[in-house]
Amino acid sequence: MSQPECLYSLAQVDAALETMAAKINADYAGASSPLLVLVLLKGALVTAGALLPKLKVPLEVDYLHASRYRDNSAGDELRWLAKPHSELAGRTLLIVDDILDQGVTLREVVNYCLDQQASSVSTAVLVHKQLTKPAVVEADYVGLTVPDRYVYGFGMDNNELDRNAPGIFTL
Repeated sequence: MSQPECLYSLAQVDAALETMAAKINADYAGASSPLLVLVLLKGALVTAGALLPKLKVPLEVDYLHASRYRDNSAGDELRWLAKPHSELAGRTLLIVDDILDQGVTLREVVNYCLDQQASSVSTAVLVHKQLTKPAVVEADYVGLTVPDRYVYGFGMDNNELDRNAPGIFTL
């Protein structure tokens, strides 16, 4: 079995989240209404928990749960497990996700929010995986980049385990 390799330490992840938060704070400073942060479960739970205290703008938090992976590493059709409880129409949204790889899930979630008449939708991801084929959507805020390898930790799972790993790792 392969030994894990630490790509980013907990301190490096925190520094990336500080930088991301500073950009979000600058972009939403003086907004006329609270930012609605939608956390994409399960993976973004840890990212959101670390990012939200760094945000200085008025905000509300909700969640959604949509997945293409169903306990395996290859994505297929998007399945909605929970839609946001908040009214999205006329709201300024920030979707927080753990990883952007192909971008299909994030694109579908953004489209859903726009279909619900959100006034604007931006996206923040902890990591962007550098694939040879570009993602179908770009994130507005990106913390870190990772190579095209299976990564886990800081919310991302390794066969549903290791979401609590203190950093970002690969095998």
